[in-house]
Amino acid sequence: MNTEKIWIDVTRCSGCGDCVEICPEEAIALINQKAIVDHESCTGCGVCIDSCPEDAIEPVIQAEIVQADEQRAITQSRPSPLVRTAGTAVVVAGTGLLMKAAAGVVRAVGRWLLRRASSSRASSSPSGRLASSRQPGRQETSTSGRQTRHRRRGG
Repeated sequence: MNTEKIWIDVTRCSGCGDCVEICPEEAIALINQKAIVDHESCTGCGVCIDSCPEDAIEPVIQAEIVQADEQRAITQSRPSPLVRTAGTAVVVAGTGLLMKAAAGVVRAVGRWLLRRASSSRASSSPSGRLASSRQPGRQETSTSGRQTRHRRRGG
């Protein structure tokens, strides 16, 4: 077991001898202009710590290592008000975007269904031509190829 009560940093010690004079147990001595502690006679009163002008004397804190419990501490995280506000804004914006996307999908599916319905009606007519394309005074044409392109352009 470690019986040290104080520790002297010899790199900071100037060898002034203030700690030697004030120690009531005479546990500190100067050797080669550096303070040295006799740990057997030191009682750890700490008087020398306050007397050192170089702060070269430090107390030695002895502690016993105890194994921690296996359980982890329960921590509770609380979001800041900014996070709560930003989270709400993201949810609202995301909901709006989702609704717009759903409306776009509904429109696209609706158009697709209308095209399928019109193409099935065209294929069910006896001549294979669109019945709705008849206009008075216009010649009836098929809906494929060059004639359709010209008709759409107005020619």
